[in-house]
Amino acid sequence: MSNFSKSPRAYRRIFVTGSWLPDNTAVGAYWNGTMWNGFPVPMFAREDGDGLCAVMSNLVYVERRKAFLFDENQQVEWFGPSIAVVDGKEQHLYGIGESWCWQFTDYADDPSPQNWLAGSYLELHLRPSVRVWIQELARVNGQSLGDHAEFLLSCFCEERRNGRPRFDLSGFDAIASRAEHATPISDGDTVRVGRGPWLNVVDAVLSLVAAEDGGEPLRLTRITFAEAVLDGLARELGGVV
Repeated sequence: MSNFSKSPRAYRRIFVTGSWLPDNTAVGAYWNGTMWNGFPVPMFAREDGDGLCAVMSNLVYVERRKAFLFDENQQVEWFGPSIAVVDGKEQHLYGIGESWCWQFTDYADDPSPQNWLAGSYLELHLRPSVRVWIQELARVNGQSLGDHAEFLLSCFCEERRNGRPRFDLSGFDAIASRAEHATPISDGDTVRVGRGPWLNVVDAVLSLVAAEDGGEPLRLTRITFAEAVLDGLARELGGVV
């Protein structure tokens, strides 16, 4: 009899930890109900795996194999990508440590950044009124604040990419300009947002802006761009002033 138990449920975002990780460490992952000997079997996006590599010296990503390599005490395991459908979109996920004893944890509302693996999230600052607007939407949808903020960013990027040629990023011109000249929100409320596929679009926009500015954009970064998007959505959709 197999030690694996499978469920037809769709993948959802979770946070897991393990006894081999530093204390109070959580890493984002995706899970569809699969269990192994009573333990969840998470699947990791590339960004989540990179976060694990940062705290596990025996885990590395090998570019030529497009896979993660675990090498410890002559035990070698390769974890390659598989295609999964997450929120209706195909995504490459890695079954890192499928027979390891992963445990659930949830630091979604914990304000201590050390509980999140560096590289698995962006730390954004929002005006208090914007945070309240997102928090209420998150509550209605049964999500954490960070998960719903990521959902809003994903929808924003998808909407402006819909039907456009691959290299047409003109739909982001206004928000890029607004973000580049916005006053930094240094004293706002903090929210941690997972690095999803939407970030690839943001990086493409940043590269375009850098090229147009001679390779040296003023203050435009992933963080300032994402903050400007959420602030703009709160104003336009939520009437937040």
